[in-house]
Amino acid sequence: MTPPLAAVPDLDNELDALYDLPLEAFTKARNDLATRLRKAHQSEASAAVRALKKPSSVAWAANRLARDDPKLVSALLEAGERLRDVQQRAIEGKASGDDFGDAASAERDAIRALLASARKRLGAKATPALLDRLSQTLRAAAVDDAGRALLRRGRLTEELKATGFGPLEAVKPSKRRGDEVARAARERVTALRAEARRLTSEARDAERAAGDAARAAEILREEAEQKRAEAERVSSELAEAEEALRTRR
Repeated sequence: MTPPLAAVPDLDNELDALYDLPLEAFTKARNDLATRLRKAHQSEASAAVRALKKPSSVAWAANRLARDDPKLVSALLEAGERLRDVQQRAIEGKASGDDFGDAASAERDAIRALLASARKRLGAKATPALLDRLSQTLRAAAVDDAGRALLRRGRLTEELKATGFGPLEAVKPSKRRGDEVARAARERVTALRAEARRLTSEARDAERAAGDAARAAEILREEAEQKRAEAERVSSELAEAEEALRTRR
């Protein structure tokens, strides 16, 4: 009887390596790992690995940021934790609207820095639509316990969506502080609208730049084809002239 393969020594590291792969390599690598675990008689771990979902393109982009820019992700998670704390203290009457505004601003700055990094690292893959969904996923992960843990490890598989105002929905404010919470909510809505307008404007600029680049590339291709045709014509004439010269000799 063939003895089982040695147990996978560090499954956690194996999973980190799995989520670090290019998106198109995930499924095969996941199945290979599950097979190795099964052959090593680690059936439960094998089944758990085979059940892992391939990350969406947005989740993969967030995971890449967690690996390539861990300091920026840590800054976002810290800002998200601060925002949750300020929201809770505001409900309890222990924080002001200014406190909330500062915390929300820190969160926006952290997300803005991560989106800038994503544009640089992903290149043409960083479409306006992907960046918008990535922004939502980052914002949701920053204030959700499960999302925070997955983002920190770079193991998100799905996009996340921030609903309402996160922790503000978890508790009911007292009537005495209802006006303060409402004001904080309005301030965040105003800030998010401003950010949406800014991102939309940047998206339009990027799309225009891409269109200009495509048109310039087409012009250069046509010019190159013309030059190539001229070069071939001259080469043909040169060959004929050389043959005529040899004949005269």
